[in-house]
Amino acid sequence: MKAPEHMPPEMVNEYSMNGKVLVEYSYRNDCSQEAQKEYNDNYTKDNLLNFIKRIKKREVAGYGITDKWMYDALEKYPIKDKTVCIMGSTTSWYEAMAIEFGAKRCVVFEYSKRETFDDRIEYIQPHQLGKEKFDVCFSISSIEHDGLGRYGDPLNPNADIETMLSAKKYIEKDGLMFLSVPTGYDCVYFNVHRVYGRIRLPQLLKEWGKIDAFGVFPDTLSNNLNDGKQSPYQPVFVLKIYNHCSS
Repeated sequence: MKAPEHMPPEMVNEYSMNGKVLVEYSYRNDCSQEAQKEYNDNYTKDNLLNFIKRIKKREVAGYGITDKWMYDALEKYPIKDKTVCIMGSTTSWYEAMAIEFGAKRCVVFEYSKRETFDDRIEYIQPHQLGKEKFDVCFSISSIEHDGLGRYGDPLNPNADIETMLSAKKYIEKDGLMFLSVPTGYDCVYFNVHRVYGRIRLPQLLKEWGKIDAFGVFPDTLSNNLNDGKQSPYQPVFVLKIYNHCSS
């Protein structure tokens, strides 16, 4: 399978929010057989246990300081004995983090098929979502990819916003979402990720209440620290649902 390299011309206006959001190009093909094999090789019991050891020592992984902010958020808003869903996974790092902080069960939503290797963790694809509700949701550097095709998902300019709205269906009424996305000047780096600024971020958080944030500074929505190759600046937002959807 090959991820799309170019944005379809008929979708440019929607992806750019009628020209208000910058569009740049930076390509990844993470739905290829080679990429998926590399990812799948990471999902082992040994890796999970190694991640848990590192998390006990409050080390960080690929997203750097974002993990420090996650530790602060989880210490302030405990998840012990709660059920956790995780949106997207390329390693079991955040599964390990949930377990180390006391989650009793993790269910991971992932476009690519993952094999379960620990009885506390279950991997499902979006079409397998049922009616189960969770106490907590982790979405760490995941939603910004939705609808760009990088991971084999269908092209959809508003998939990120639709995902945030649909999350209301499987989070308990008093549940929390720990959300981290690339933040700075509004931009779509097709097909890699979006960066959320003063234009797109309010749309993403529509109908969610921000009860706390870690790593947010006065210039958070106007910096240029993100580029098409990586997402170094990803603060953590702690959210609750407004107008909870029970259906």
